[in-house]
Parts: sequence; C-alpha cells; structure tokens
Amino acid sequence: MPIHFPKNLQETTALGKSLAKKLKGGDVLCLEGELGAGKTTLAQAIGHALGITRIVSPTYIIMREYPVATHPTIKKLYHLDFYRLSDALESKSFDLGEVISDPAGLVIIEWPDRIHTQLPQNRTTIHLTALPANSRKITINP
Repeated sequence: MPIHFPKNLQETTALGKSLAKKLKGGDVLCLEGELGAGKTTLAQAIGHALGITRIVSPTYIIMREYPVATHPTIKKLYHLDFYRLSDALESKSFDLGEVISDPAGLVIIEWPDRIHTQLPQNRTTIHLTALPANSRKITINP
C-alpha cells in the first residue's frame, strides 16, 4: 500500500505519469476522495502520459472515451465520473460491464462508491486526501 505526499500540482502530475508507465490494457483504477482532492488532476496526468492532450472531466456526461496510440496494450482510455449519480441503478443506462471488460481499455473511475456493487474485484483503488497548503495524501491499494 504505497503512500505518496505530493506537495503541489506538479508532483501530483508526476505521480500520474509514473503510474501510467505501469498500467496495461484491462486495468481499472478507482479514484476515491472528496471534492477537490485531485482525482481529475491525477486522471489527466495519466491521460497526458498516454499521449492524450486534453482530458475533460466527464462529471455531467458520466463517461468520456479517448483513443490511445502511444501505448503497446492500452488502445482506449475510459474516464468515468459517477459524482452526479444518486444510486447504482442510474449507472445501468449504459453497459459498464462492456467498458470494464475491454482488454485494450484503461478504465479510470471517479466516485466509484456510487457503483461499488458493479466494480470488478481486480482493480486498483487510489484514495486522495487534500491536506493543508495544497498538498495531498495519495494511498494506492492494488
């Protein structure tokens, strides 16, 4: 259970880029933390490391899909944000199972607690906590 304490945005971005080097197609990352903890920033850093120049939060549309051309096993990045869901039943409006089972996809889920019963057992959970002076505590549970 590695714990990181990035002191600023640049260190959080560097951590995301470092994580991206270890990821492969079929991986599912669940990003947990309060509003403003840095979940989207971390997702953006991972996307940038995969060659995606602009990652936009999917808060209002639930999911965004990006093609990846620079990685040997990841061909798509699925960025999901379930903040606006009131319960897991709302997530049934699209096939989450199909997204999660894509062997060439990297799935990043913000607010996974909203759909906890639908999450795969094989996932990595990253918990982000905002600390004073814009620093973060980031705990990674493979």
